[in-house]
Amino acid sequence: MPGVGYQLRCARPDEFAKITELDGAAFGFHYSAEDREEAQFDVDLERMLVAVDGDRIVGASCELGLDLSLPGGTSAAVTGLTWVSVDITHRRQGILRALVERQVREAHDQAVPAIILTASEGGIYGRYGFGSASDVRKLLVDRRGARLVNRVPATGVTRMATDEARDVLPGIYERWFAQTPGAVARDESHWKLALGDRETHRHGMSGLFHLVHRDGYVSYRIKVNWNDGHPQNNCWLVDYIVVTRQAHAALWQTLFGMDLAATIESYRVPMDDPLPWLLADPRQVRTGELNDGLWVRPADVAGLLARRRYAVELDLVVGVRDPLLGDAAYRLLGGPDGATCSRVNAEPDVEFGVDDVGALSLGGRRLAPLIWSGRARCTDAALASRLDRAFLADVAPQLGTPF
Repeated sequence: MPGVGYQLRCARPDEFAKITELDGAAFGFHYSAEDREEAQFDVDLERMLVAVDGDRIVGASCELGLDLSLPGGTSAAVTGLTWVSVDITHRRQGILRALVERQVREAHDQAVPAIILTASEGGIYGRYGFGSASDVRKLLVDRRGARLVNRVPATGVTRMATDEARDVLPGIYERWFAQTPGAVARDESHWKLALGDRETHRHGMSGLFHLVHRDGYVSYRIKVNWNDGHPQNNCWLVDYIVVTRQAHAALWQTLFGMDLAATIESYRVPMDDPLPWLLADPRQVRTGELNDGLWVRPADVAGLLARRRYAVELDLVVGVRDPLLGDAAYRLLGGPDGATCSRVNAEPDVEFGVDDVGALSLGGRRLAPLIWSGRARCTDAALASRLDRAFLADVAPQLGTPF
């Protein structure tokens, strides 16, 4: 808990301006009136926990009710944490720990399967039981050097204005969400943010363009660079939603026809995207940066593990170390068609930390490296191999929607 004199409580409606001031100072910018107006789409003050020192708000963490897609086409209602910040004058005093641990305990008491977040720094949230469950990479494509091995019919892709796209994109996104672990569903507020296209979102680039196929879409901006008559525009993909391989090929063929663009870049294309396999020279697709994406903190381990599906049949006892909520053992019985998980009093077949449960939960992490590194323990090599395969999803987890 924070030092003497600090209190934790829910935010009041008249404190929104103070909270935006704290958040802006913590991340190094000032909120404009337009920023505050937009931020109200993203914040529910009734679910905002604040740390107060006298009449000053010195810490904050906001909860969002989110629907998280899990391996096997299932989903779970989880809590998302956002607007997590501590005043620079009050750091290293336990305020962040007090905020987050209270929210974890409350989620546990309410049987919420997990809390999720994206982290500004990679070394913060592991100590609170969060595990890094997905990756974000910066994709860079040399458009001029990219040649498709097999061209597809140049039909099926339409360029839509944003007003038209508002009626079409949500339905495609819902289909993508259902098949992509680690994705969060978008409600009306998410769509307002995604399609609002304010000037402050553009970072010197154009407004949004939308290329839409019946089974996918990309939304992009253009950074114009005429380069003394030798155009080298940059195409920046800000939303990348692909449901079928036909849509994937058609959308990329259309993007490669953007003659004035030298490069295509994005943080939204997943690690296992098949684009390199479409090209005569796969080296035209590069990864510029690779960082952690979604972090998952199991609050109800049994509830989280029971809601997902597994690649092979399992029947074993999982031991979970959790310094905050207590160590426990769970019998996990599951496979491709469903799963059950319940707390038991038995010797575990495999044992790992609650953060590792979070990391494995979306199907994008391997158990084997956890065992090799000593984070997990399993003395039965055959069982470890089977469990490793069981946790993997068919596709890499992808968040898709920042929050």
